[in-house]
Amino acid sequence: MGDADHMSNEITGNTAKEKSLDSIHIRSIVVLAMFSFVFLGTEFFYDNRAAEVVDARKVLLYQSVILLASVVGVFMYALIQKKAGDNIVKKVLIASNFVGVFALAGIMFGDESIILLYGIVFFIIWGMTGCCTYHVVAGAYTDRKHLTVTVGISYAAGLFLQYINYNVIGSMTIRLVVFILAVVVIVTIFMVYSDTAYAPEKIGDAEQSAGSKSIAFAFVIVILLMTFIFSELDNIVTLVHAEGGADIGQWPRLFLAISGIAAGLLFDIKDQRFMNQMMYCVTVLSVIAMLVIEFGGAFLIGLIVFYLAAGFFVVYFTTGFINVSYTMKWQSFWAGAGRAINNIGAGIVGVISYVIVKTPGIMAMSVTVILLLVFISIAVFVLESLQKKQYRQYDEEKVMRSSKSLSERTEVDFERFADMHGLTGREREVLQKLLISDESIQKIADELYISRASLYRHISSMNEKTGTKSRVGLIQYYYSWHEE
Repeated sequence: MGDADHMSNEITGNTAKEKSLDSIHIRSIVVLAMFSFVFLGTEFFYDNRAAEVVDARKVLLYQSVILLASVVGVFMYALIQKKAGDNIVKKVLIASNFVGVFALAGIMFGDESIILLYGIVFFIIWGMTGCCTYHVVAGAYTDRKHLTVTVGISYAAGLFLQYINYNVIGSMTIRLVVFILAVVVIVTIFMVYSDTAYAPEKIGDAEQSAGSKSIAFAFVIVILLMTFIFSELDNIVTLVHAEGGADIGQWPRLFLAISGIAAGLLFDIKDQRFMNQMMYCVTVLSVIAMLVIEFGGAFLIGLIVFYLAAGFFVVYFTTGFINVSYTMKWQSFWAGAGRAINNIGAGIVGVISYVIVKTPGIMAMSVTVILLLVFISIAVFVLESLQKKQYRQYDEEKVMRSSKSLSERTEVDFERFADMHGLTGREREVLQKLLISDESIQKIADELYISRASLYRHISSMNEKTGTKSRVGLIQYYYSWHEE
């Protein structure tokens, strides 16, 4: 074969691999957008239905119960996936979503005595579906490149679909059919495209470092505290909506979509290194918006600020916990933990708001919110300190790796090899480390700041792409390919 033919085949192979990776990312956007549309849309749909049969305060209680039910679904998915693997859990999801369709119909046509039960059933199922969605997306973005942009675009797309479904479609029945079609889209993606998901976590002795555990714990505290503030503001908005004071399904809701895209673009700056500071500033703005509403200010202004901030918050906790999952042993849970922690906090705030018959005074509310902001400040400072240490170690490691890097000619060959075999950015980094290191798997995993299970998963993926069967076989194949 001549050089021209070889180059032509190489270009064709590279193009095919790039298209394959692009299709994985597009599927990630679609499945995330469909989940956001169904979860947020049916929550809004449920609140409207509940408002038809119960008073405004009970709507808050019902909303809190279904959010807590979704948390149960997150744990159910993670446990089944951990014990049985992807194949079994996807079969469970497919079967349960058939039940979910009937539960949706029950929400629409049921009365007060059963609408809560149908809501619990549906949101348990969608807690499972959501955790699987985040797990699938985490598997597709193991290199973390532009993850925040993907999350932001998906969230905006889901909200835009919700806006259309609420404002363009007048029939409740047709809206229900649209939700069911979105459910079918997600289930179809889970059935057909299993390559985007994590491999079953068969490596039981995978360990995460103490630093990873500390970051995960600090992030849980930050998200929980922020959720208390956002949920209280959401409750104020929901009460006004349930009492007929404002229709929150109209144009102000589009600010959620705008903020999702803005958050994705801004958080992506410098590999997400300013994400904590940005989110803290947005939280401060949310506190100001809450105080404006509490002290009798313009509700519309507070609503717009809340929506702008809420979009940032969703992208923040979604991206943050997907990143956390890469270095944790129970990856399937941690990938979806952001939604779970958020819903736990929202459920707690809602239940407390319902139990307290008398609304606290403005001063009591203000003091509580300011105290929460103080605790958030401390938690964000601790999280930032832990992550700065991790980033510093990572930068030092990059310098060490570059000092041991191959010659310029060899680097060109390495990139050609990686392109020919469709290696992701993270897989390239892992392969480079394998080529220059004689350390143990655990040591290499620590140096790359990933779990041992994640490292094995990357090696297994490269084995599949190169037709090899082990770490040694992969290295031998690389050098034999290089010599060719």
